[in-house]
Amino acid sequence: MKELSRRGLLGLGGALGAAALLSACGEASGSVSSDSLSTPAKLRVWFMKDSVSDKAQAWLKQEFENKFQGSTLTIEQQEWDGIVPKLQTALASAESTPDIIELGNTQAPTFCAVGALADLSGMKEELGGANLTKSLVELGSFENKMYAAPFYAGSRIVFYQKDMFQQLGLAIPKTIDELTAVATKIQTGNPEKNAHFSGMFLPGISSQSAFAWVFSNGGRLAVQKDGKWEGSLSSPESQKAIAQLQQLWTTGSTTGTITDSTIGSQPYTAFNTGEAGMFFGFNFHLKKIKKELLDAGKVGYFNFPSPKGDAVGNPFAGGSNVAISNNSKARGLAKEALKLIFSKPFQEFFATEGGWVPGNLNYAAALGQDELSKVTIEAVRNSVGTPAAKNWALVESAKVVDDFFVAMGALKDPVGLAKTADAKMTEILNSK
Repeated sequence: MKELSRRGLLGLGGALGAAALLSACGEASGSVSSDSLSTPAKLRVWFMKDSVSDKAQAWLKQEFENKFQGSTLTIEQQEWDGIVPKLQTALASAESTPDIIELGNTQAPTFCAVGALADLSGMKEELGGANLTKSLVELGSFENKMYAAPFYAGSRIVFYQKDMFQQLGLAIPKTIDELTAVATKIQTGNPEKNAHFSGMFLPGISSQSAFAWVFSNGGRLAVQKDGKWEGSLSSPESQKAIAQLQQLWTTGSTTGTITDSTIGSQPYTAFNTGEAGMFFGFNFHLKKIKKELLDAGKVGYFNFPSPKGDAVGNPFAGGSNVAISNNSKARGLAKEALKLIFSKPFQEFFATEGGWVPGNLNYAAALGQDELSKVTIEAVRNSVGTPAAKNWALVESAKVVDDFFVAMGALKDPVGLAKTADAKMTEILNSK
C-alpha cells in the first residue's frame, strides 16, 4: 500500500497479506463476554487514523462515560499500514482484544467469516436497518448475519471541465455510451492543445474506478453458486463492460496504459494542468483542484451513468465497517457504545467534520445541500462492493483483478485474459 491515510485506501483497497491471517481469529469464543450494563468496564476502541474527527471522538467518550458512570471508553488510533496482522493477533485473545474495531470494508468479510466478530443482527434495525449503506452491509455479513455495520463510505463521481463542455457544445452524458462519446469529442477537440491530452483520465491501474462499468452493467467480479465462488469477468455483463472500457481507452482516453498507482491515485493532477477534460474521483478531490478553476466556476460533477440512462450507475464502494470483537469481555456495554456511534450526532460528524457519507444514510443530508454533496450521496447509495467472500482479500493480495484491468487498459484480449483471471479467482476463493 503506497498511501497510509484512509483517503488513499479508498482508492487502493485494503487487502490481507497472506493466507495465514485467515486462521488464528477463528479460535475466538463468546463465552468470556458479559452482557451486563451494571458492571463497570474499560472499553477500548480502535479507530483508524484520519477516520474519525477529534470532535467526534471527544463526543463519544463523554456521552458514554456520562451514561455509564464508572465505565471508561478509550480510543486508540491505529495506522492502516500493518493493521490486518495487528488485528489478527489482538482479536484472538480476550486479554488483548479491543472491544470495538474499525475495519476496511474489503477486510470485513474475512473477519466476519472466521468467527472474530460478535453477531450484530439483533441490533441491525436499531442501528439503521434498511437505511444502512447496502454495499457495506453485504461486506459486513456472513451467512445472512451482520457482524460489521457500515461505518462511513465514499464512492467516485465524474468531475468535468465546464468550459470544455461549453466550447464543444456537450451535455452531461446520461448513459455509459454517451460518456464514451463525450470523452471522445473532448479528446478529439483537445481545447487546451496539450500534447498528452485525454478526454477522460482513467488509468488501467485504477481498477476500482473500472469496477463502475462492470457493476453498472450488472456484472460482478465473482459470484457464489451452490456454495462455491466463481470468477465472473467472463460473464456477458462483465464482457460488455470491458468492451465499453476498451472503447473509451481507444477513442476517449490516452491514460489506459498508466501503471503507476501513485499517478492513478491523483487523477486531479492532469485535470489541473488542462490535460484532461474529465476524471473519476471522490468528493474530497475537490480540495485538490486548482483554486482558480474553482473560483471561476469551471468545475462540474455528475454521477456515473447507467447503461440505459434510467438511473444512477453503480460505482465501487470504499469505506469502513465497525464491529465488536467476539472476545470482548463487555459486549453489552460495547453494544451500547455502538448505539451511540450510530446515533444522529456521531453519524453527522462523519459528514460535517470528515466529508464522508455516514453509514446510516438517514443522516447523509448533513454532508450538505450543494450539488457535490447530492451526487456524492447518490453515488454511495447506489454503490456496489467487492465480493463478500472470506478469501477475497487473498485475491486482492495476488493482484488478480488489478493485473487484469492493467491488461485491459493496454487493450489486450478481454476474453482469454478474463478466463484466466476467473480461473485464478475461483481457485483462490475456494481454497481452504
